[in-house]
Amino acid sequence: MTDILDLPNWAVLSVERGDELVINAEYQIQPNYCLKCESNSFYKHGPKPISYRDSPVRGSPVRINAVLKRYRCRDCGGTFIQPVEGIQSEMRMTERCYEYIKRQSLKDTFTNIANNIGCDDKTVRSIAQAYASHLNSFYEPNVSGWIGLDETTLDGKLRFVITDIVNRRPIDMLPDREQKTVSNWLWNHRHDDIQGFSMDMWRPYKKVVNTIFPNALIVVDKFHVVRMANQAMEGVRVRLSKDRVKAIGRDWMRRKSLLRMRYKNLDEQGKYNVDMWLENEPDIAIAHNLKELFYLIYEMPTRQEAEDLLDEWLVIIPDEFKKSQKDFKPLVTIFKEWRNEIMNYFDHRVTNGYTEALNGVAKVMNRGGRGYTFEMIRAKFLFRNMPSQEQKKKKKIHSISSIDES
Repeated sequence: MTDILDLPNWAVLSVERGDELVINAEYQIQPNYCLKCESNSFYKHGPKPISYRDSPVRGSPVRINAVLKRYRCRDCGGTFIQPVEGIQSEMRMTERCYEYIKRQSLKDTFTNIANNIGCDDKTVRSIAQAYASHLNSFYEPNVSGWIGLDETTLDGKLRFVITDIVNRRPIDMLPDREQKTVSNWLWNHRHDDIQGFSMDMWRPYKKVVNTIFPNALIVVDKFHVVRMANQAMEGVRVRLSKDRVKAIGRDWMRRKSLLRMRYKNLDEQGKYNVDMWLENEPDIAIAHNLKELFYLIYEMPTRQEAEDLLDEWLVIIPDEFKKSQKDFKPLVTIFKEWRNEIMNYFDHRVTNGYTEALNGVAKVMNRGGRGYTFEMIRAKFLFRNMPSQEQKKKKKIHSISSIDES
């Protein structure tokens, strides 16, 4: 018969199945000495019923009902309870349940874990926060290669995020994106083997990087640049719609997604609708063509070809489109300060897409629960994919087997 409990030196007496799995068990090893004075002169002093929580089995919470023996010492007069293995006595749960909560706390909400275990969510929170503090205190970031810098809003605050965009792994999360916080972190890693940085056009990031890493490359994330072309075209549409009757303005708003899409990606009906729209609205046609041409810059195979097409694009923009902050003025202006960093993309085809995606994952994790401390948020961000001890053992065994076979 299979030992459903699978704990050393424990014997299963009976099993009850219901809303939760109840295992009645006893511990079979008796003490050899008093736990208080180490005398071997003691006697039984009655039973002690006690319940422990275990990790879930087949989706059901597990409770272990045990009757431990109590003893009294003849020499010191003290009483003690039969010591047992495999139990986290302070939390009244098995050690594997304790480890299960720690691992799951990086992936699931405290409430869900508590429901799966059958305990109070305060217990889960206490274990999780202690585990997060432990992980954070021993963590030493490995910083090398191409580094992604960005920020994300968690718990109502902007958190600074650092990633390895080539190997697709999180490196660190800082409590804020203040210049002092960012510069201190980068200064501590000034001797690391960093090839370059991918970031958006936030001036303090550029200032800090240029100060600490004067020879490092900066590549402005492609998405943030091309997005501005769509925003510029949208600004023209909104401005012109105000001069039209409300019915036409509402119709333009309903169909604005057609303008945002790349023309080459539209189906035949979509192309027909856009062609009719642009034929009747020459200013929107100019804005749309400018947007499409700007996207073509990022399709150029070399930096020189991209530079040449950019120069042509800047020349053909009508002056009236360069006047408004809601039109093409912001997109034109960024090339006065960021042109080299934007064009670096064509020498080093890296983007900050992984960092942006990871920020989205962090937001989902944070929204899933409530009341997370920053330490807990950081631990979830950094360690949620960390292999468990069992996975590490399997990997080690697999490596040894591979060596033996060779």
